[in-house]
Amino acid sequence: MTELVHTDQLSNFVSQELLNECIKTSASRIKAEGDKTYVTVARQLELLEQLSNFDLGRYLLVNKKLNGYWLHYIKTFPWFGRKANQNNRGEACGELEDFLLNRAPRLIAEQQRFKIFLYESQRNVIQDAKLASIPCGMMDELLYLDYANIDSIELTGMDMDADNIVDAKDLSEQRGLGKFVRLKEANVWELDCVEEFDHISSSGLSIYVMDNEKVKTLFGRFFMALKSGGRLVTSFLTLPPTITTECEWDITQVHRDDLQLQKILFNDVVEMQWECFRSTEQTKSQLEFVGFQRFYITYDEAKIYPTIVAYKP
Repeated sequence: MTELVHTDQLSNFVSQELLNECIKTSASRIKAEGDKTYVTVARQLELLEQLSNFDLGRYLLVNKKLNGYWLHYIKTFPWFGRKANQNNRGEACGELEDFLLNRAPRLIAEQQRFKIFLYESQRNVIQDAKLASIPCGMMDELLYLDYANIDSIELTGMDMDADNIVDAKDLSEQRGLGKFVRLKEANVWELDCVEEFDHISSSGLSIYVMDNEKVKTLFGRFFMALKSGGRLVTSFLTLPPTITTECEWDITQVHRDDLQLQKILFNDVVEMQWECFRSTEQTKSQLEFVGFQRFYITYDEAKIYPTIVAYKP
């Protein structure tokens, strides 16, 4: 297995000035909100301090979401960091960092979903195929596939974030796949490709989008870009038990204390920007609306972040 790609891009880290400002703002908000029924102000401030002690935590605090580099780090941590319990700096993970990478239900689902995407995408690795990752992030869901005995294939990555494009290029070269890859900085909401791809991988843009009509527009763009018989591999976050009694999660696969700590970290301390949940039926309905037919769904163990494969007739 190739080692985790390294990057010197400052955009993947945060300045001390920004971090200090964020900590000050977050601490003031936490104090103003006061103790909650499930967590005290003191505990939240303790977690705030712990997050500021490692790179992933610092990035979360300042940005409220993950970019391609940090998603890649989380998804591939089982391969590169878990056995040695080492973080991105090659240092031992602290208690909270260990929780995020090894126990947080949402991030464990991300790691499991990544493996499912690799399995599904591998099916389309055939001679002369055209595969795309949109938005691509670091394009890891295509770049970690097996291309043995393939000498002609086209791998396209599109992303609105120029830094993701740079990181994807670095990873493609490290993986020895640069000759197959073409990268484009583009607004994926304005995708205008027509019957170009055999396969599109799109892992998580919809989880940041509250507007259901906008999600259908995105799926429509993917439908238009696929050839007849092409496959879309995408995913969605199901509604958690804190929101609905009709939760799809397999709660037997989730430790309640871990779920509670994750909620406090992501909702109360960080205020993460990825709270757009949809049911399986709603996602299927959105895909059917734009013309997709034939679906099958593969779940992570807890059914938090399912993968759905949809076919263009």
